[in-house]
Amino acid sequence: MTHSSYLADIHQTLPRILGLFDTNPISAMRGVGDRYRWAWKGSDFANGTFQGAVHGLALLVVNGMLPEGMNEASILHRIHDALDGIRRITRNNGSLDEILPMESSYCVTALVAFDALCALDILAGRISDAERIRHHATVAPLIGFLVRARETHGIITNHLAVAAAALTRWHKMTGEDVIAARDDVLRVITRHYNAEGWFCEYEGADPGYQTLALDYLADMDAQAPELGLASSLFKTCEFLGYCAHPDGSFGGLYGSRNTRFLYPAGIGMLARQSPHAAALASFAGKAHQDKTVVGLAAMDDSNLVPMFNSFCRAAALAQQQAVPAPLPYEGNDFYKEFPEAGLIVVKQAETYSIVNWRKSVLSHFSPGRAILDGGACARNPKNTWYTSQMGRDVTRLIHADAQQVVIEAPMIRYHVSYPAPVQMVVLRILCLSVMRIAPLNAWVKKILVRLLISRRAVSGHVIRRTITLHPEVAIRDEWISNPGRLTLERPFQYFQATHMASQGYWQRGDDA
Repeated sequence: MTHSSYLADIHQTLPRILGLFDTNPISAMRGVGDRYRWAWKGSDFANGTFQGAVHGLALLVVNGMLPEGMNEASILHRIHDALDGIRRITRNNGSLDEILPMESSYCVTALVAFDALCALDILAGRISDAERIRHHATVAPLIGFLVRARETHGIITNHLAVAAAALTRWHKMTGEDVIAARDDVLRVITRHYNAEGWFCEYEGADPGYQTLALDYLADMDAQAPELGLASSLFKTCEFLGYCAHPDGSFGGLYGSRNTRFLYPAGIGMLARQSPHAAALASFAGKAHQDKTVVGLAAMDDSNLVPMFNSFCRAAALAQQQAVPAPLPYEGNDFYKEFPEAGLIVVKQAETYSIVNWRKSVLSHFSPGRAILDGGACARNPKNTWYTSQMGRDVTRLIHADAQQVVIEAPMIRYHVSYPAPVQMVVLRILCLSVMRIAPLNAWVKKILVRLLISRRAVSGHVIRRTITLHPEVAIRDEWISNPGRLTLERPFQYFQATHMASQGYWQRGDDA
């Protein structure tokens, strides 16, 4: 994908980005990007995520990438307004909210701090000292929050990485000593880095979120090469190469968070030195052009700004890159296991298969055909659903080779909560009371993660899955134990059994 091709998507999305922000000069919300707050008046707080768009807008201004007829001075004025808007929605403790009032979102606070600092760095030659000082003062409380706070409800590398990258940039830009806090976050990231080449996202490896984490980790490596991150990042690009598919899609159900998006900026930065990153960057470019992966056009509001910024950064990158290595699906036949991630990858003849035995799911690609199987699925007479997709820690791998994978998996009751009005009232009361106290805030978030993500009701029903990959793909499910007389549904069905807001975005193959 050439830079102009990235620009086509950027320019198509730019009216949506610009329309997010309140430009009314007499409004108390001037410069705030959450339309649901300032325009629709449908929320009692502002989602801070949108303020991060200053990063991508600054890149467009400085690199001459604005659409024809759009005035640079006008966009620069909008950037200043949006930076000032951060101050208007920052809580007294220096944090920003995302989906709840008084949430003190570690991720969004870090994201906006990082993007604001990147914008100020990019615009260094175009803003006055007074403007720079004013905007530094706006970002300072966010950095203070990141120094004091920690995210404790899960190991989510892309959240931790943007915090570490923001602290790295703040230190380099201001000289303030926040290195101890940065290194504390970085230790959590590296402690949960797996030698197979992946960083942890909740309970395992998730290709989509790995690419977002690379946006921030690659930036940190460029700002502070003395940290020695490069070798791990190159290894991650090698791992991610196995998640690029012959039909141009990427990731999916075999990831820990089921995501299929592909953020291009970090990969593009690493492509200058890594043949594996160069191969993935070329794949990403074509896949985004063909819309075979989840990209900018598919994003909802909550994930729009990080993808917009990634596209802008990718478009601004110089073209130099290492000689690409072949992607795994392009090379010779092989059989490859990633035991900790639970992945088995097989290429033979014209087929390419990825099994996550810990989730008992299959992604299989042959010419003109993709089979995406979400695991065994069954229901009882009361229409309660059970699935093997959520059995990461209780599933057993019985046999695996290039022809066949055999798994024994307990069936787990499918349960996804949708908040009722009474629950929302209770949650609002908690937000406005106990969640103002940091330890109680962290406790409530852990409870929410358990209710939405990690809670698993393991049943006494156990299935044996035999996944045949060669010579013809086939799946056979047999009961080992079925005390409740569950009825199996047919195989080769794509379904998602866990809560994850960032799953399910559209890509081209969905309606082929």
